[in-house]
Amino acid sequence: MQPDLEQGLLAGFESRNFMRHLGVEITVLEQGVCDMALDHRDSLMQHGGRFDSAVLGALADMAAGTAGQTLMPAGERCRTAEYKLNLLAAAEGARLEAEARIVKAGRTLKVAETNVYCINESERKHVAMALVTLVADGTPRQEKDV
Repeated sequence: MQPDLEQGLLAGFESRNFMRHLGVEITVLEQGVCDMALDHRDSLMQHGGRFDSAVLGALADMAAGTAGQTLMPAGERCRTAEYKLNLLAAAEGARLEAEARIVKAGRTLKVAETNVYCINESERKHVAMALVTLVADGTPRQEKDV
């Protein structure tokens, strides 16, 4: 990936208030690939001490969108058109990790698969899977955009 694109994506990510609020960090950023993680906080949990499913969905969507953005032409951006989230197991643990990969990269549409894992001590449990459709929206990307 071009260094200026990577820097722009990272700067844009840092400006996203919602992701900053959740405490999300990018752990891997490559062409067509984005991994993200966030640590356990009581404010992200639902009853029973599990990560709220909305948090899993937001993490899966943001990782997919950022992976898609790495494949966009300079100055253009993509947006989520649709996503489907399958919850596979209760997300009880200390950390969530999302691994997004672009599986089809067309000129207008991109399709990503994101797998979300919950980490608890030595266990890494697959807790969710998302299929995300991204669309080039024709709007010029600004420095603050991911």
